[in-house]
Parts: sequence; C-alpha cells; structure tokens
Amino acid sequence: MSDLLKILENEPKFRQKQIFQAWFDLHIKNYNDITTLPKNLREKLQDLDWLSVETFAIQESKKDETVKALLELADKNKIETVLMGRTDKKEDKIRYTICISTQVGCPMKCLFCATGKLGLKRNLSFEEIVDQVRFWQRYLADNFSSGGEEDNIISNIVLMGQGEPLLNYDNVKKALNIILDNTAIGHNHITLSSVGIPEVMEKLITDKDFPPIRFALSLHSAISSTRSKLLPSQSKDFLDFFVVWSKKYHQRFSSRAHFISLEYVMLQNLNDSDKDLKALIQFISKIGNVRVNLIPFNSICGAEISGSSQEVIQKWQEKIAQAGFYCTIRKSQGTDIDAACGQLALKSSES
Repeated sequence: MSDLLKILENEPKFRQKQIFQAWFDLHIKNYNDITTLPKNLREKLQDLDWLSVETFAIQESKKDETVKALLELADKNKIETVLMGRTDKKEDKIRYTICISTQVGCPMKCLFCATGKLGLKRNLSFEEIVDQVRFWQRYLADNFSSGGEEDNIISNIVLMGQGEPLLNYDNVKKALNIILDNTAIGHNHITLSSVGIPEVMEKLITDKDFPPIRFALSLHSAISSTRSKLLPSQSKDFLDFFVVWSKKYHQRFSSRAHFISLEYVMLQNLNDSDKDLKALIQFISKIGNVRVNLIPFNSICGAEISGSSQEVIQKWQEKIAQAGFYCTIRKSQGTDIDAACGQLALKSSES
C-alpha cells in the first residue's frame, strides 16, 4: 500500500476522490494547497511528493512534434514516456497522444523490442502511472501556455510504453479509473496494448470495475510457430484462445467504437511473406470488429533484424483492405530520439 493510501486508510472514502481530483488541477502545487481537505489531514500529507516522478532528461524530436521524457522514480529507477503531437486540420490545433509505461523494464523479451532487453525490475504503482499523465499536462502548460490551456489538449492515451500492462493489472486498473474520473479523456481514447496474457484477459472482461477502454493485441504473426519466435512469452494455443476471447470481448463491449486493434510489426523475411499475409487475413476474419495496424520496424541497438520494405507494407495494406478489413500503416514519430514503437530503452540516460 502506498504512503498516501496508508494515511487515508481511516479517512472517509470521499477524501481520496478530493485528492485525485486535485492532482489534475494545474493551479495546485502541493497537498497543502488542497483547501477542501481539513487542516490536520493536509499536515499529514505535507511531506509527500506532489509528483512521484521527476524529470531526469528530456529529448525533443527535430523531425516532428514528439518529446520523450526519461523520468526518475523515488527509488532511482527510471522509466520513459512519450508525448506525440499531431495537427487537427479541422480545428487547426495540435492534439496530443501520450504513451505511458506500466512497468520498470519488461519481462516479455519480444525479439524486436528494446524494452524487453532490459528485463523486468518492478511494477509501477498506480501513482507512478497516473503521474506520467500529470507530468505531460504540466509540461504542456509550462511550455505552451501562451496558446491557452484549451490549445494543449491530451486527447489520447496509449499504454504502449515500457512493460506489459496486464502483468500489473490492479495498479493499471486503479490508474485508469482515476484518469477517466478526473480528465476529459474518454474511454474510447485510451488503448491498452498487450502481447496477450490469457488468464488476465479473461479477468478483464468479467471485471465490472475495469474501465471499457480499447484493447490492442501485439500480434506480429498469425502463424503460431512464427509468433513464438518473435514473442517467446506466447502461451500454448494462444491464437485459438484469442479467437474465442474476442467474441466475449465484443459481447461485453458491443459498441462499434470498441474494435480490437491488431498490431503487426513488419519484419523482413520473418513475418512478411505471402504465406504470412494469407494467415493474417484468415485470422482477422474470425475476430469480428477489428482493425489492423501495420508498423514499420524501428531499428534498435543490437538487433540483427530488418524491417520490411515500404513496397511490401503498402502491398499488405492493399490486400487486407481488398479482403474487406480496415488497415492502417502507422506513421512512426520520434525515431530520431528513439521514442518510436519498440525503441524505449532508457537511452536518454546516456546522452
């Protein structure tokens, strides 16, 4: 239990709500500023850090509106989180997506991911997950205040940073509920990405307290033997399990907005043959409300693998679309600062 929750253990439950709401008020700088709390409680809280993360390093992309932050935790461990801006042409504003981490390191050891090479050190607390969102809110307010607070909107959150979110289930759930309760970010604008942990996925669709956010599977191959080489953590018969699970997911989240995303990193001579394409189309035909996101491989240090050519990726998109499925090619942002998909490996600490 965190120090905050220990202090609040014997307090009325609404005190937690008051504090969580205050966390996202940019005018409040510490617990003593929360005037809705009684003085004696503020005195108990005054020694707690207002943010559980501190800036260790910031890197800004020279290619696009991407910023990567290396954040230090109280125990001196470090995590990375990314801010990605894209211009909303209709409103002529920059809308921001943030990519947040859920663990220090990652135990999944995916072949193409730099984070997996770090191994797992520990889970993040719910405060440390929430505080990545709060960090970026304050970063935007401090660096772009002249444009007005309404012009610096975090519109999307993706749990695609360091770590496997489903292996930190309780903290992720609590953090998500706090974010949803205290920001304007809606359920359909938060995506949890997982390599797939069957027992936890079953729990997710039966847990009424787990918020109805979007789910993305790191698929990367629809051939089980190939996927096991790319994702050594894959459980036995996972692809068959996922087909059955997807139907349960769609039953619980029946909205058309709750499509399942399938993420597919394109790797030359590993998962980009015609056989792989045929297997993918057959697989997605069984999933229901689904979208495919083809991801160009972002190079990582020490990896003796190459990404598929742009021609092959384009061909795949066209073939998947011709088969009647929605398919996009991800535009990688922040590649020059190792902030793109699969590149988070604490390299900022070396600069």
